[in-house]
Amino acid sequence: MTADPQREEASKAELVHRRLREEIELGELAPGTPLSELSLVARTGASRTPVREALRRLAAEGLVDLVPRQGARVSRVSARSVRDLFEFRALLEPAAVRQATEAAAADPELRRDFAAMREAFAGTLQHAPSQARSRSFYELADRFDWAVVGATRNEHLRRTIAELRPHTARLRNLSHLDPERVEVSVGEHLAICDALLAGDADGAAAALAGHLARSLDTIFRNLATGPGEGVDLLG
Repeated sequence: MTADPQREEASKAELVHRRLREEIELGELAPGTPLSELSLVARTGASRTPVREALRRLAAEGLVDLVPRQGARVSRVSARSVRDLFEFRALLEPAAVRQATEAAAADPELRRDFAAMREAFAGTLQHAPSQARSRSFYELADRFDWAVVGATRNEHLRRTIAELRPHTARLRNLSHLDPERVEVSVGEHLAICDALLAGDADGAAAALAGHLARSLDTIFRNLATGPGEGVDLLG
């Protein structure tokens, strides 16, 4: 049976897209990093067509800038874009956690899932600060966020928050440059979980809103002390 070249290219484009998005989210590709097609072809083993398609998709998601006569680069982070993102999240995510709280109250299995994550957050504090502990916390926080999204009954709210997740993830590096921020963030997630498990939708929404506000303050404090390349404090 003959392979379908178009399907193979689409599959390769998906793999390249997924790999680059993950590297951008993790900060391995920093804001402003040039993305040469030739270097990506060499690094990924894909041909230029799927590489270009992956870059177009990343550009549509706002993670890559396609600059005329210059090529592609990881989109820069500006103070304005950070503030706009957190303002939008503050409108959406408290509403989502309210719905997740109501869903957990009606679904014992979902409540058990959130209770297990609450215990995992508490267990994080039993380990000494380290990169491994930070990575473990990031993975757990990401799982918690997706669980909230999954428990949100409003389809449009779910989809919009999911589309923001890559932008949220890449800012995590700026929010947690200070190791103490991990400790504080664990406490904030415990407060959200406790309210959710108690069926207190207002309390969960307030705890999440406070977490977002403090994360934004931390990002701007870190930007002021060492923004690095690809970060525009005036934008």
